[in-house]
Amino acid sequence: MIEPVLEIIKKYYLELLPFNKILGIDIDSLDYETGQAVTSFNMTNDLIGNSTAGILHGGVTASVIDLTGGLSALISCAKSHEGKSLDLIEKKLTSSATIDMRVDYLRPGQGKSFKCKSRIIRAGSRIVVAKIDLYNEKETRIATGTATYLIA
Repeated sequence: MIEPVLEIIKKYYLELLPFNKILGIDIDSLDYETGQAVTSFNMTNDLIGNSTAGILHGGVTASVIDLTGGLSALISCAKSHEGKSLDLIEKKLTSSATIDMRVDYLRPGQGKSFKCKSRIIRAGSRIVVAKIDLYNEKETRIATGTATYLIA
């Protein structure tokens, strides 16, 4: 039952959310047991926020932090509905939402590629809180965030 649920999450994020396609996000891993999620994307000219310095736009940074934390929240949502039909789980997943987020920009978003890692720091029956970090290909932390999600 775990694999079909993870496939629903991947399909939702990679195929049904157009903005994620624009960002070029890949899902590297989803850990059903821990709720950890890892995403990655490459720098492109469309993602640059400062053309002189060639650094990642802050809005892209925040968006990737939000969507990676959201993956952890969706895993938690799926776990809380374990044993129920895949149709019900899919409905619950698509009605989850971000209700609060804080991003700390630690250094300029310089890099050729980026990896974002999320972990759950609290999971309740309706609220999930995740801690998320964005790194460049040199493993330099670019930004960190904490986000709160409402899960159906």
